[in-house]
Amino acid sequence: MWSTPNPFLNGPFEPLRNAYVVSDLHVEGHIPPELSGSLYRTGSNQHFRPVDVDHFHWFDGDGMVHAFHLKDGRASYCNRLVETDGLKVERAAGRALYNGISGHSDKPQEALPEGAPRIKSVAGINVISLGGKVLTMHEIDPYYWDLDPRTLETRGKFDFGGSFETMLTAHPHTDHHTGEMLFYAHDNEAQTLDCFATDMAGQVLSRHRVALPFKPWIHDFAFTENFYVFMFGPIRTQPYAEHLIPMGRSALSFESGAHTRFLLVHRETGVSRWLESDLFITLGHYLNAHEVEGQIVIDASVTRTLDPAFAGRVEDFYPFPLVDAPSPFSGPELHRMVLDIVTGSVSTTRIGEFNAEFVRPNEKVMGRPHRYGYMTGIHQPGSQTRGFNCIIKHDYLTGVSHFQHLSGGYDMTPGEVIFVAKQGAKAEDEGWVMVVWWDPVRNASELVIHDAQDFEGAPIARIRLDHHIPLGFHGNWIPG
Repeated sequence: MWSTPNPFLNGPFEPLRNAYVVSDLHVEGHIPPELSGSLYRTGSNQHFRPVDVDHFHWFDGDGMVHAFHLKDGRASYCNRLVETDGLKVERAAGRALYNGISGHSDKPQEALPEGAPRIKSVAGINVISLGGKVLTMHEIDPYYWDLDPRTLETRGKFDFGGSFETMLTAHPHTDHHTGEMLFYAHDNEAQTLDCFATDMAGQVLSRHRVALPFKPWIHDFAFTENFYVFMFGPIRTQPYAEHLIPMGRSALSFESGAHTRFLLVHRETGVSRWLESDLFITLGHYLNAHEVEGQIVIDASVTRTLDPAFAGRVEDFYPFPLVDAPSPFSGPELHRMVLDIVTGSVSTTRIGEFNAEFVRPNEKVMGRPHRYGYMTGIHQPGSQTRGFNCIIKHDYLTGVSHFQHLSGGYDMTPGEVIFVAKQGAKAEDEGWVMVVWWDPVRNASELVIHDAQDFEGAPIARIRLDHHIPLGFHGNWIPG
């Protein structure tokens, strides 16, 4: 689209220029009739030419939401940009005005119109259902964006009744055992972290504040029966610092020599506890966490710090390298970490020899012991492999990993795996996994439905588009 070698503007990441509405998609195979609802996916989708195309970062851009609506064995599709305040300002100007949050341009931001937001949020990290609404989000705003469930039109903002003025998480989680949704709100200037729970209508039920000794980059958290669980690596962020984004510098930075620290916040009392470690790892996403015999077991995707004394630009290498130079980070790996609540000790073990990200469980077991984990990965890469080339199902009971590459002879690129349980399911893996794959031969994407219990077998359905969906971040299946 724009002449640049930047991988985050080409191939599976290339921004989509058009909004599509397709009422009846071509289906190879059959869509299970029990699947009645919508799969929402979102990611960054730069609308105007970036201020600096060569240093544009995957985390920046404009949020675009994609929806596959399934009913009676048929599928329709639409996509739409999220009309954030920052995008509206740029639409009025007819060009990009804002520097990215994570990338850098080394150019001061030009003067913005009166009343314009100081920075432009992407609103393209996740899509959830809360209080009967479909909400999309970034993690620098004190609100979420309310979308029309069918057309994806931006209807307004959802802000918990003005309860928060700080950055809300884009990774809330549901405790299906208590009927609560769990969130956090993060203020990096005041260095506070609020952990809070709501009912399914979005009413705040409890709230606990913790002081932070530094300004961490927080992207995800886990929970157990009794605790909110956070892991902090060496990456720091200050999105609202005047000397960074407005001046063309990344909000991200690297604290040289910083070990990984863990924070536990009791869900009922709010009492917090820090656990130090000798690890040098950065969390990507949590798969799940649970308590067992005085320990907290955490399964997650992490990257190891290969150079703890790194003093360069973290945004050039995280989460994937943007420049051709030795990276201070490993690729994303599946790890099991064990925190001993009594002694405070921390240990970690890598699982498998593959790379793994976008880790998800059967959401109904979150916070309790799980057997299976689903993820996007890199397995048996070939000479043409340029990123994710498979999805993975790992069995924590047997230690066996199952791989689905979908295509033979060349790599297709999958996004995040979403598990959807069958109604009345008895087994934890009784259901389907839904994944959007990009086909480089067609330069087009398709929603593929796999039987979770026949993971390596042929797909149940392949729902094909005639255009691509940029490799994005997260989303969810919302029934009904």
